Amino acid sequence: MSGLTPITEVLLKENQNIALIYPISIARTPTFRLYFFRIMRRYPLHRTYDSELEEIAPGDTVEFNFLGTTGLGSGDNILEVYETRPFRILHFGIGIMPGEIWIYRAQPPEVTQTGFGYRTPPSIGDKFDYIPGYLSPYDNPTIATETIIHYKLTAHFGFRNSSARTIRPSLRLLGAGYDVLPIKERTVIDKFLAGIKPCRFITVGGLAPFEFAVPDEWRGYEVDIDTATLESILKEQWGGGGR
Repeated sequence: MSGLTPITEVLLKENQNIALIYPISIARTPTFRLYFFRIMRRYPLHRTYDSELEEIAPGDTVEFNFLGTTGLGSGDNILEVYETRPFRILHFGIGIMPGEIWIYRAQPPEVTQTGFGYRTPPSIGDKFDYIPGYLSPYDNPTIATETIIHYKLTAHFGFRNSSARTIRPSLRLLGAGYDVLPIKERTVIDKFLAGIKPCRFITVGGLAPFEFAVPDEWRGYEVDIDTATLESILKEQWGGGGR
């Protein structure tokens, strides 16, 4: 057991709310752009890769590529949401087998995501910003690999075999697809931000800065949050700087 929350425990149900968080500025004056949605329809998302993936020799790496219908970088990209579905969101975790396989994520595909400083983005094989299979097992994917996909945003993945034996890795994508409605009512959004109304906030990508793209149909629904805005909302909702 990894000890991390299973992805199945954080998936959303119909009529629940989700906020997607993107970076505008992450320097000395952080500013974030949020989009709020209500889940109207959902359906389980499940896909496995077993014999479709190539063997990896001991200590070897596999460069970033898309997850395709017939393998890594082969066939159609299964994590591409088409323009005809601008309000479709994919939400899932990735289970990995065996535990010695390390997985790295690039989202958008040209940006290797990191939890460390932006000056040190990882390369495949580096001993940081990877998720070992032990933290998100094949049979029980966890939030360690939690991923959001929508039109104009996909992800690529790379791998390292950290063991002393040749391994053919297996992957299991487990989650849900959502059809959503955007939320624009500012009084409702302020209650989400103040913690009065329930909403699941999710960082899209990682902490590396990147130029994000969202569907054109989302325009007008964005909410930009900086320190002053957040403090004003908390004061209005709670009568002070917090609860």
